[in-house]
Amino acid sequence: MKKVFGVVAGIFVAFLLVAASDGISSALFPLVDVDTADPSVLAAYIAAMPIAAKLIVATGWLIAPLAGAWLALRIADWVPGGWIVTVVFLAAGVMNQFALPHPLWMQVCAVGLPLLGGWAAERIHRKPYPGEPLLG
Repeated sequence: MKKVFGVVAGIFVAFLLVAASDGISSALFPLVDVDTADPSVLAAYIAAMPIAAKLIVATGWLIAPLAGAWLALRIADWVPGGWIVTVVFLAAGVMNQFALPHPLWMQVCAVGLPLLGGWAAERIHRKPYPGEPLLG
C-alpha cells in the first residue's frame, strides 16, 4: 500500500507544481483577449509568448517530476515508483505537445526535462533512517 500511496502522492505533487509554474507564467504574462477554445488562436499566442514565460513553463517541466518522483521515492523507498511518476508526467507533457504546438526547443524540453528530473530524484534520494520523519 505504501508503494501505491507514494506514486499517487508523487503524481499529485508533480501536477500541482507544473500547474503552479504555468500559473506563475500566466500571472507574469497574462493572456489578453485570447480565445482559449480556438486551438489556432492559442497556438499563435504560444508562439508569441515572451521567452521568459516559456522558460518558466519549461522550468516547471523539470522541477515538477523531480519533486514528485523524489516524494514517491521518499514515501515508498521503491525506485520504480519514482520512474512511474516521471513517465506519467512525461506522457502528459507529450500529449500537451500534440494538443498545443510549441516551438521545437520546448518540445525537446517536454521530453528531456522530465527524464532529467526523474533521474535527479533517483540520485538525490536516500533511504530514510529508522525513526526519521518522512519529510525530515
